[in-house]
Amino acid sequence: MSEEPSANAPEAVLGVLRDNFEELRGLLDSLELDDLDRRLAEHEWSVREILLHVLHAERWLHPQLLELRRAVAPAGALPAAGGVRLPDSEADPDLNELRWALGSVREDTERLVQGLGVAQLREPANVEIDGETVDLSLRTMVLTAADHQLFHVRQIERTLGRRSGS
Repeated sequence: MSEEPSANAPEAVLGVLRDNFEELRGLLDSLELDDLDRRLAEHEWSVREILLHVLHAERWLHPQLLELRRAVAPAGALPAAGGVRLPDSEADPDLNELRWALGSVREDTERLVQGLGVAQLREPANVEIDGETVDLSLRTMVLTAADHQLFHVRQIERTLGRRSGS
């Protein structure tokens, strides 16, 4: 029985990352400077805070993705990742700085997937996250990052009173 090439192929995983990022990029391109400080409610995060969260959360995954890549492709060269200085979460980065940083972090994430085969992407490996060892695959972690970003794109759309995909 042959395995379906579908969603397990590295190209499909990279496609999900790119499609989700294109949606985020479209949202960023539609934002006005005043939109960054809008909140759905007083106790909710502002659009800027949501974007900073997305940025730092995906960067937080990079050491774990590197560790997983080392485990499933021990003979392979490790891609460069993490060289981008991120805006501080206590600062008020402008839209251009956020756009650049989000793009740079996503490029790093994509580099961590490139060059791997289906079996390497799906192979579970032990990785330490917050002091606990868990068994995950690169595919699972990368798709989780993409879904996390998409969740927050929808959150920003709700904050701005926009419909999904508009």
